[in-house]
Amino acid sequence: MSKISNTARFYGFICIITFLFGILPIIFNFIIDPYEINKVVDIGIEKKKISEKAHYPLWKVAHYPEETSDVIILGDSRARSLRDKYWHQLGLTGAYNFAYGGATVYEIYDTFQIIKHNKNLKTLVIGIQLRSLDVNFKNGLNRVPEAIRLNENPLQYYSNWFVSKISYKNLQNKYKAEFKRLSDFKPSLFTPANAREIIISEAIINEGKTLENLLEIEVCTNCILPEHIAPSTHPSFYENDTYYFADNLGIWKSLWTPIHIERELPIKFQKQVKRNAASDWRKFKFSEQFWSYLVEISTWCDQNYIKLIFIIPPTIVEMQNRVIDYGHGELDHDFRKRLTTLGLVIDFDFDNHLTRDLDRFTDAYHFDYKTAKLIVGEIAQLTNDNPDAILLAQKRRKDIICPITSSDILHIVSDNFTEVREGKACRIWSSQNVH
Repeated sequence: MSKISNTARFYGFICIITFLFGILPIIFNFIIDPYEINKVVDIGIEKKKISEKAHYPLWKVAHYPEETSDVIILGDSRARSLRDKYWHQLGLTGAYNFAYGGATVYEIYDTFQIIKHNKNLKTLVIGIQLRSLDVNFKNGLNRVPEAIRLNENPLQYYSNWFVSKISYKNLQNKYKAEFKRLSDFKPSLFTPANAREIIISEAIINEGKTLENLLEIEVCTNCILPEHIAPSTHPSFYENDTYYFADNLGIWKSLWTPIHIERELPIKFQKQVKRNAASDWRKFKFSEQFWSYLVEISTWCDQNYIKLIFIIPPTIVEMQNRVIDYGHGELDHDFRKRLTTLGLVIDFDFDNHLTRDLDRFTDAYHFDYKTAKLIVGEIAQLTNDNPDAILLAQKRRKDIICPITSSDILHIVSDNFTEVREGKACRIWSSQNVH
């Protein structure tokens, strides 16, 4: 009996330890609450910077103010740049930016499923561009279902190891000095080894060579690519030198004059123009499934009297040229025309003074915050009829002016179905199909 009792006590002790070990992360996450789902305990941690970047949808879902939002912005990091505060500064306090860094069409569509229940919604703004319609874009990434699940199920949220990791990062960021002292306190039983000194000493023993000697070209017999091999050329460059995609566009040709620019780009920009553009366009395949999602969103907006606006964000002109280099220039044009059948299209991604000014961009894809504020000001004039907000937006205007009024229009191209009005660094594409 005593033997059984001892065994029972032992297993009971193990169960208690296991339970405590399992409940510790739950308690930890409840206290830190990195995505501010409960907001019960306030230990003075500013969580947004770390938590939002780690899981954009979870942060945005947890903070979505459905009862007050009348303007919602969806899209990727460029749409996310059109931050809430820029709208609020114009007096449009009902604007909520529901865009995510690296968002896919899957994520835009699933977020739409959330906001479509909003009875206050009046305007839906979607940041979109042709490359997002690639069937393989980001391998079909979709973080929204997980965000919804964690937001709706507190037990899963508090017991989630990813949430624990973000809790720890927030805590570490808050108490940097304390964590540094803790990490510096390491009992030292062995003398730390200096890897560089070991390599150099071994190199000296080995035929008297230093590390620098070992890196010389003569030592590495296969370090240089074979000579006299011509570089391969992308198929799109085999076209006749006089050919340009816009030659086939008839009256629309004037919108797409050839982009001629020669300058040395910063290294980060240069890598994106070469490497990222190749990844975007080399195997690009337009997804009709993704397009059907946009059609569904448009139909719902039309049925519920919601104003739908598509934003095509600016990229530097070198990046625009890469779309053409890979043979997708005409498709990019047709994409805009096709979008006009779904909603109003505000286009900033063409050759103009904005997209030629590198100082307005943080990289080849992303514009700076000053440009973002100007873009918000232009969109705001199309999303509401609040005279005070419109007046503030017009006062904010500088060198980005969308053709909203007749005095803003610099150029018009139209046929029986589509009209393009051009202002300063901004075009508005519209169709008679838009209500």
